[in-house]
Amino acid sequence: MKRVNYPRKNNTHIHAPDKSDGSNNKNNSKNEKLANKKLKAKFQNSSIYAVAQMAHSKNLFGKILWTLILTTALMGCCYYIYRFMDLYFTYPIKVTLEKEEPSSVTFPSVTFCNMNRMKIEFEHCLASLSNLQIPFECRPGFGPFFPPGLTLPERRNIFSCNSYLSGKEPKGVNSFTEFFDKYSKFSVQFRRKYGHQLRDFIQNCSFKGKPFKEWQFKMSLSFRYGNCFTFNPYSEIPTEEEFNIRSEGRNGGLELIMNVEPHQYLPISHTVGVKVIVHNSREDSIPEENGITVMPGYETDIQLQQNMIRRLPVPYKDGCVSYENSNDLSWKSQRACMQACVQEYNFAKCGCIENEFQDNLNPEGSRRQCDLKNSSDICCLDSVLNHLATHGTNCSCPLSCEATIFTTHTTMATWPSSASFFKGKSNISNEDWISLRNYRASHAKVNIFFSTFEKTVYEQKPHFLQSEIFSHLGGELGLWLGLSIVAVFEFGEVLLFFANSVLFRS
Repeated sequence: MKRVNYPRKNNTHIHAPDKSDGSNNKNNSKNEKLANKKLKAKFQNSSIYAVAQMAHSKNLFGKILWTLILTTALMGCCYYIYRFMDLYFTYPIKVTLEKEEPSSVTFPSVTFCNMNRMKIEFEHCLASLSNLQIPFECRPGFGPFFPPGLTLPERRNIFSCNSYLSGKEPKGVNSFTEFFDKYSKFSVQFRRKYGHQLRDFIQNCSFKGKPFKEWQFKMSLSFRYGNCFTFNPYSEIPTEEEFNIRSEGRNGGLELIMNVEPHQYLPISHTVGVKVIVHNSREDSIPEENGITVMPGYETDIQLQQNMIRRLPVPYKDGCVSYENSNDLSWKSQRACMQACVQEYNFAKCGCIENEFQDNLNPEGSRRQCDLKNSSDICCLDSVLNHLATHGTNCSCPLSCEATIFTTHTTMATWPSSASFFKGKSNISNEDWISLRNYRASHAKVNIFFSTFEKTVYEQKPHFLQSEIFSHLGGELGLWLGLSIVAVFEFGEVLLFFANSVLFRS
């Protein structure tokens, strides 16, 4: 039987094209074209002129040209915005000057310091200190009669490291060193006791023609000048109306007669007179740096004019602080802050502190005072000061935000006149002339008053206000790109549309 071979069926299935895939691709392409068309329409209608022109251009050259123009405009806009922002964040300031003339002013504080820190009748108390006796038991003796920032210490005017090393010490340096070393060991209580007292110093005082009493003065202590007395102290007399001045000239001022007691001057006190410091009631007097020297035998007129400086705090350049109104600051003035900072430098390098500035900075005596007879200590202190003067400090002691400065104009005349001193006397003897000479040698008269109420105010103000940053940015965007606030929303709309198109496509 003949075998017949039949062809086998191929089981491979041939799939027909999927109509749904083609439909999806077609829809995606259609949607993409629609999105591109809408995006192009938005670019053509853009409020940014360069973008609109670029979208309207029919040829490649036009598109390239407007692209270059747009790129250049963007670069220019970004450059000038950067320049402005860089300047803005340096926080520049401008200083305005204004003249004010109020109908009345508040009389300032006035501090008076005799230029002799300790009466000579107590000089033997220094010897008692060296003999380990109790200083408080010291009583007046009978000595001979003698006529009379960075804050540099007084000793630098007398001796320094160079004088030690060269061996050429100024005349009298040994006596000054010995006195300075012993005096610095006295407590504040004893220094006040051994200095000139208010009842002896201020012989007569009147303000606006009315007599003032002893309790209306406040005592303070200066290491260099001893007891100082402040008229109109801020913390003691809070009634400002009492010190309100409504008339210019002497009728609205302060008049004092002072006895400098020249027979009580120490040999190291080279100048006879009174240091007068006019200052704001809320600020410390600084007799070591400021003030007018008044001489006995003269009537001195000190005419005042008020100036005011107002500064800006952080982030502006000065970064000022209000020392008197701040409860967070340890110091109530820039000077006190600087002294404390310099003492930290002294202690860190020398292991001791400057004697002159130790009262407020070392109240418990926990830090060693530098030995003025030790050349190593003196040279170390001088090297610290020289280094700070040359290289500056890291002290965080900014300027005060508000400072009141009193410009002074001083005139002097011989006082008292012989006619007034001998008034009522017909026969004037040699003893009378000696009395006049002695009185002139020991007494001084001072008149302090406002010559004008006109006040000059220097005030720092921001060069740019916060609102100006938006004004400047808007100006640059408008100049270079023709943008406005509406265009910003338009740009946001385009971004949302583009993002939506991408998400829809994916």
